[in-house]
Amino acid sequence: MANQPKSKPRPPHWPTLEEQLSAVKAKPGSALEKLIRNNQDFDLLYPEEAHDQLPYPPWLRVYWRKAHPGVDWYKTVAYPLILKEIGGWMRRHQDLPVQGDEKTTKHSPHLNEEGEGRR
Repeated sequence: MANQPKSKPRPPHWPTLEEQLSAVKAKPGSALEKLIRNNQDFDLLYPEEAHDQLPYPPWLRVYWRKAHPGVDWYKTVAYPLILKEIGGWMRRHQDLPVQGDEKTTKHSPHLNEEGEGRR
């Protein structure tokens, strides 16, 4: 007898941008809103991640993967546990600039005007 074909995996259904912004109560014009908007490249994620029960929104997963391009994501889909805390911190401090996106140093007193660490 031939093996029964496995059922096809569910196609990914990612939340809309508006749903993501609403879920974290992102303030319009905030650094968090910009971060979420800039991390909608869901093709970086496995389709199965759209349906898993991990507590990481897709924009945060994309942000993490962009920040760690050297990781072979096809061997592991492990996210560090601290990522949940990082997401919560971002929601509480929505107006802090994202690394590499600073235009001023008022939120980063340890940086000089060029965004480099002081020596």
